[in-house]
Amino acid sequence: MKKRINLIDELRGAMIIVVVIFHLIYSMDVIFHIDAVRGAYTSMLSWQPIIPALFILISGVSFQLSRNNVKRGLKLLAVSAGITLVLWIIMPDQIIWFGILHFLAVMNIGFGLIKKYVDKIPAVFGIVLFAVLFLLTFNVHRGYIGIDGIWTYQLPEFLYQTDLAAPLGFCTSSFRSADYNPLLPWMFMFLIGAILGRYTNKIPDALAKPHIKPLAFIGRHTLIIYIVHQPIIVGVLSIICEKSFL
Repeated sequence: MKKRINLIDELRGAMIIVVVIFHLIYSMDVIFHIDAVRGAYTSMLSWQPIIPALFILISGVSFQLSRNNVKRGLKLLAVSAGITLVLWIIMPDQIIWFGILHFLAVMNIGFGLIKKYVDKIPAVFGIVLFAVLFLLTFNVHRGYIGIDGIWTYQLPEFLYQTDLAAPLGFCTSSFRSADYNPLLPWMFMFLIGAILGRYTNKIPDALAKPHIKPLAFIGRHTLIIYIVHQPIIVGVLSIICEKSFL
């Protein structure tokens, strides 16, 4: 493990707090139908993609700081599979088939196979290339590539006849997942982070040192917070609203 970059922990900590707030409002509106938060949830949807984008970007950076990404990927795979199983049993209408944890698990396991090739790509060229590919493939799950208002291309319908390729971004119109981060386009955001991660050893010590220790602490425990926060939210709201999922 290279030196710990507390700035990354603090950013991750800030993001998980935003995630908890978003899921609280999501649960109040979508699951428990509390009308008072309808406007707040609708407004949050406009910037919601920023949350996984930053998480995935930071995860790509962190990949370069760890020497055992396969182990971390396998742990994430087990956790994400467990979450899917529990939701399938208790709350099937909120099931997650390929959410951010599934995505990060696959990337941590699989990226090791192409890391040596990605590391040879010049930084500026790679960041620009992957940013363009991210934008072009952002709407793959909607059936097309391109940038709205500039240029779009409708992809062949046969790609969307089954949900077996949902992890790639190709799914049927009936596919539903409460959290969905397919490889296209999100792998390109991860790759941008991996390129930026090459330069973590050049971060000034002033940034590497902790600034907000509670935030850094939260950032070092984002996985456990991600696992437990939604059951806690649903449990508390269930008590308040007297609604049972069992």
